[in-house]
Order: sequence, then C-alpha cells, then structure tokens
Amino acid sequence: MPVELRDFLFAPLEGKKFSFKITSREKGIFSGAARLEQQARELGLEFTILASEGAPLETGSCILRGQGGAEEVIRAEEMLLGAIGKPSGVATAAADFVRRAGGRIKVVCGAWKKVAPEVRSDLRRAIATGGAGVRITDRPFIYLDKNYVRLLGGVGPAVARARAYDPERVIAVQLRGELQPVAVEAAVAAEAGAGILMVDTGNLRDLKAAVTAARTGGWREQVQIAFAGGVTPDGLKAVIAAGADIVDVGRAIIDAPLLDLSMDVAE
Repeated sequence: MPVELRDFLFAPLEGKKFSFKITSREKGIFSGAARLEQQARELGLEFTILASEGAPLETGSCILRGQGGAEEVIRAEEMLLGAIGKPSGVATAAADFVRRAGGRIKVVCGAWKKVAPEVRSDLRRAIATGGAGVRITDRPFIYLDKNYVRLLGGVGPAVARARAYDPERVIAVQLRGELQPVAVEAAVAAEAGAGILMVDTGNLRDLKAAVTAARTGGWREQVQIAFAGGVTPDGLKAVIAAGADIVDVGRAIIDAPLLDLSMDVAE
C-alpha cells in the first residue's frame, strides 16, 4: 500500500514538537472558548487559551498558544479555527447591533433555532456573548407563530387559547396581517390578553400602524411591540424611531461572516 502523504512528509519530524499560535486578523468579540478547549484536549495538544469567552479582540490579539507534533499541529489548524471562527463572527455582529441600539431597544436573535442542531448551542452562546437576547423575553412565555395562528383560527382565538392554558405566562403572538391589517390584528391580540406583539412583516409601515393603534386605543402601556424581518445595522435606527420595544434580528447576526483568524507555526 502507498504511504499516506502526511506520514511521508512528516517522517523526518518524528518526535519533534512545534509551537503555534492562533491570532485574530481583525477586531471582534471572541466566542467558542469551551469548544476550543475541548477540541484542543481531544487533539492531545499542550496549550494555553489566552482569551476568555466574550473578550474583545484587536488585530493581532493572541487567542491560543499551543505545542504538538507535526501531525497534531496540522489537525489543529483544520479543527480549531472552525470551532471559533463562526461563533466569534456571530458574537461580533450581535455586539454591533447592541452597541447601535444604545439601550433604546432590546435586541434579540431567535434565528439560532433555524440552524443545524450540531452548531445550534455554539451559535446560541455566541449571540448571548455578543450581548443580544436569545429569547424574546426573560419571563416565562408562550410564543404563537403564524402557524399556530392559522391552525387556531386567527390571532384572537390563538391568544385566548394560550391564556386559558396558563394566565400567568406572557403571550407573544406573531402578526403578519394575513386575514386583517396588522393594526387590527394588534388590537385583537391585545384585547385577548397578549403581552408581546411581534410585527413580523419587515415593513415599517406595519410597525408604525401597530404603535399608533396601541397609542390611540389606550393600551400602549399594556404591551411590548416587537419587529422583525430583514433588519440590518443601517435599518435599526428607523425601527427604533418607529417605536418598537424589541427588535428580532435574524440573518444579519446568524449569517455574519467568520471572524478572520490565523494559525501560525512559530518560525
């Protein structure tokens, strides 16, 4: 049988140890510390992690220093960068939204539920590391999305049914304006006892209509109004100005590019 390429290339290096480091090539927020440590241990490396979860990174910041044989070092490059690149990119994007919000609106990202199960927990942690919420509220709640609303015959019946299950939980309901205008759906939901109205159309006119209906109807203080649908960093200011209490950012956070990282063997 032919000799494996790496076995052939590294045969002269048998028994030698090589030092390496992982550094950031741009500013960002570090996420993935637990996964990085786990994989480094599995590879049998000697290592020190120099950045904690949530640490701010500058260009050139060293995240990990390690040592191992030639085969271990190459496998480390294949595995370790992947363990932290995407989570750090997501954490960086989440932190940017939170910074732009400046406390004027709650930033959440529920899109972690739509990614593959094997990376879900890492990206959920990354969102939280960046300072954004992973749930629409920290209180116990029931979330009624569009399919619950359709199955239960509309916004009003869906909210009423959920309230009957547990009157103490916050009822959050997704409003799409499918059967009635969003402003009408918002009023119906509030009357039925919803505490969070999620205007999930991506249309600021719908958000403004819901806020106006709440103010003129005298129930603005009874509800929180959330908005979702293609929100970008540049569009966040308009969402705040329209009067939303919560913004659910999807792809702009969860699809953030990898943070640019590099692993280099010491010369």
